[in-house]
Amino acid sequence: MPEVTHQAVEVITSSPGQDGAQTCLIEHPNHSMEHPPVQELDAHSEPLGPELSEQSTENTEISRDTVATDRKKRLSMGESIGSLGLLAIIGGTVACLASVGFLIFLWTGAGSSREAVDASHAWRAIVLNGWVAQATTLTSLLIRTVVAAQATVCTAMLASLFLERRQVLKSSSAQFSVLRAVNDGPLKLVQLVWKSGSISPVFCRETVLLVILALVTLALQFASTILLSDLHDSKIVADAAPSLVNDYIDGEVAQFYVPNPRSNTQINAVYGELPPYASPDPDSKGFSISGPRKRSFLPLLETNNRTSIQHYEGNAVVLSTNTACLRPIMRTNYRGTVKELIQDQGVARYGLLGGTLFYGQSLQNATSVDDLCSSEGCYTTEFNCSIAGGRTKAPDWQGTLCLVDAVGGDFQPNGLSTGLDSTRDPWSNHSAVYLMIFTNMFGTDWEASQESRSLEVAPTTEFGEWNSYEILEDRFVNVSLCFSSYYANLAFVDMVATGDLTEPQDDWSVTGVSNSSEALKYYGISERNSSLADRGLLTILNINAPDILSPLVDVKDANQSKWLNHSVAEKTAGDFEDGIATVFITPQGPGLSNLALCTVCDIEAFGMDPGLTGLLQNTVAKTGRAVDVLEVYLASTANSFYNVFLQSFNGTEEVMVTYTKAVQLVGGCQGGWCKGLISVSVLIAIHLLCIAATTYTYVNLTGFSRQGDVWHAVAQLNGPELKTALERGNDQSDSSLKEELDEQGSNVLVALKRLDNGNIGITSDFEQSK
Repeated sequence: MPEVTHQAVEVITSSPGQDGAQTCLIEHPNHSMEHPPVQELDAHSEPLGPELSEQSTENTEISRDTVATDRKKRLSMGESIGSLGLLAIIGGTVACLASVGFLIFLWTGAGSSREAVDASHAWRAIVLNGWVAQATTLTSLLIRTVVAAQATVCTAMLASLFLERRQVLKSSSAQFSVLRAVNDGPLKLVQLVWKSGSISPVFCRETVLLVILALVTLALQFASTILLSDLHDSKIVADAAPSLVNDYIDGEVAQFYVPNPRSNTQINAVYGELPPYASPDPDSKGFSISGPRKRSFLPLLETNNRTSIQHYEGNAVVLSTNTACLRPIMRTNYRGTVKELIQDQGVARYGLLGGTLFYGQSLQNATSVDDLCSSEGCYTTEFNCSIAGGRTKAPDWQGTLCLVDAVGGDFQPNGLSTGLDSTRDPWSNHSAVYLMIFTNMFGTDWEASQESRSLEVAPTTEFGEWNSYEILEDRFVNVSLCFSSYYANLAFVDMVATGDLTEPQDDWSVTGVSNSSEALKYYGISERNSSLADRGLLTILNINAPDILSPLVDVKDANQSKWLNHSVAEKTAGDFEDGIATVFITPQGPGLSNLALCTVCDIEAFGMDPGLTGLLQNTVAKTGRAVDVLEVYLASTANSFYNVFLQSFNGTEEVMVTYTKAVQLVGGCQGGWCKGLISVSVLIAIHLLCIAATTYTYVNLTGFSRQGDVWHAVAQLNGPELKTALERGNDQSDSSLKEELDEQGSNVLVALKRLDNGNIGITSDFEQSK
């Protein structure tokens, strides 16, 4: 028998690999001393296995290459994440971004325009129909749904990363594997990581991503609550709509109802004014003029309707005024008087001023205008006015507005025969002539000065529109001559609100002290150059001829000489003009027509509403301007009278009105109503970044996991490392199995790797991933 040469040979065994392929594993004798010795073969004996041919050697080399390739191979994104997973990540990201975009649209759709005037139709439809809360809730529901779906996918990917790149306890490996296929979010995975306490390293990339994912997912479940914290009540402009308003009296006006000024509160109703308005300071000769001013009154009775107007187009009454004040030239005497009051109410102490007023010459000297002069001389008039006597602890300066004459002898403004665009000077024919008198004389001072004296001999000082006469030491009587013209028309008016509309209330007390700060701003007194928006008034854009919407009637002209054809609404505007004339001209005796500009004083005069009186006192105290006092008086009185007269209107006309509507709104970052949107947007941004980081890490660093696939998650548990645990866990709880493994000391760290037999499974024999 020939001698057999002993040499080391490689023994090749084979085992079924993944997908049923035969994976070759090579064992070297020098790697294991327990390997059985190689049999000595007889030259004629049959080999123990298939003869190693050249072809067999080639197959062996291919198997080795296949093993090396399988270890480096990565699954494609479609295989590792799955179509549904990709849909959740990509589609969910698009849905999140679209949701944030829609929320930004809801929050900022109002734009920078006041009360969302320039907002888009879609945004206005959502807000005006009260759908803001519903839209916000549904959007947050979509966000929560998408975030939850993405969180489950990322939980599966993170569980895979923990298994493949880190080590987990053997007792938790089954849960980690199952979470790759089925989970309801990151909280269970957080619980596993927290309980295991042996994830290495603890603060690894996967752990950080898991914590962020869990916290953000939890926070976004409250997205609706966070977003609705920005919900607040506001006002926006509704759509323009035709509206019927009562703006004329359908029938004859038998008589005017003039309210008792002391029994009716002054009405500072919203009205429109034509800009610009700039009242210059008095010139060196003491002349001051307001310039033409046009005010339009709203035919709306309710305060809420007036203050919620955004745009008004239609017929309305327009009042045109022009006032001027200057230093008077007069020849007059003054004296004090004491008059017993009825029913033993004591006595009244005040002053009297009477004489001749040279108002034509006064105007000529101040302006070189000789309209009130002729070859026969300048206009003059006789007058008798009362001068207030102050009471102890009352405001220092008390006033009187004394109507002394009308230019041309009669007071007939008649706007029906005056064109809309006509400009009447304050001293034009039929205009009113006033003396405005303010004094700091007390009643006791007048009682001590009952002897008649010439006012001209008193020390005189000129300032502004006033002549100041020193009656006693530090006791003065200040006098200004004023002219005022006005007329009323019906016109087609286009008015718009450029700011928040307001109707200030008068605030006065029986002590004579009143707070008129809001009313002073409303009438443009406290802030000289303030805009109509700041004052809370409507801005008149255009004034045109009225639409003839009411029946036509014949009306006499100003001279009662011929009939004019006008609509009933135009005639009602003329009736309004006649009505305020009865307020402006209130005679109390021959040549005596005084209005008291004091609330706590002694005076023989017609009393006004205390709120208006206090307003006029505060006006002269604020500006020292007689022309301001007269303008406020005309505007306020006409406004109040119109809104009382309006109650008698029964004829309707159609106008276009745009109101503001109270709505629930989100947004308004300037008011601090964007915190909820910012919070949710930041959370979504963090969430999407976490999703992107998790997906990138998973795709690039895992090779054995398929997100959402159940069979591979179960099959990869079937190996020698977990064989005993799977058998013991067949009828045990997870906690019982963990305790048993801990007692046996076999609850070691494991990871998911490709085993030596080519399968993928759980093993404790691994190299730690970096």
